[in-house]
Order: sequence, then structure tokens, then C-alpha cells
Amino acid sequence: MMQQMPILPLVQRLTEGESVTLSTDKGEDVRVSPEVVDGQLTGNFVSTTLPGVRYDDPRIILKETLAKFDEQGVTITSID
Repeated sequence: MMQQMPILPLVQRLTEGESVTLSTDKGEDVRVSPEVVDGQLTGNFVSTTLPGVRYDDPRIILKETLAKFDEQGVTITSID
């Protein structure tokens, strides 16, 4: 079952160019952020738990990150 978290405020932060850190019960800090190349925003979003994966929609990268957490049995303990 996918974890419940406040997606809309996180989407807004990402679209404003800010990153989001999801801390887990395994002691990991997973960063979801806008992709920056050569100091410029690319319009894509990336997650440290999904190396090499990028999406142009912050909702999708958050959904995929949560799906990976569920697959691994990881629980989010805090959102910064």
C-alpha cells in the first residue's frame, strides 16, 4: 500500500525550484529536486533513490519515489 503524504505542498516547493528531503526509518535521506545542469534548471525533476531517472512532472517523480519506498518496505519518518 502506497504511503500517504502531503503531495501538493511538495509539488509546489519543487516547481518553485526548491528541493524536498524525505527521511526514512532506515536512516536514509532521499532528496527530490529540480534538475540543474550548468547552473540552469532543466525543467526535469530527479530523486536520489532513482539514479538516472528524470521526469518533467514533479508529481510523477514523487509517485515513483514513494513506489520505490513501498517496494523496499521503507517508511518516511519526516519531510523537510
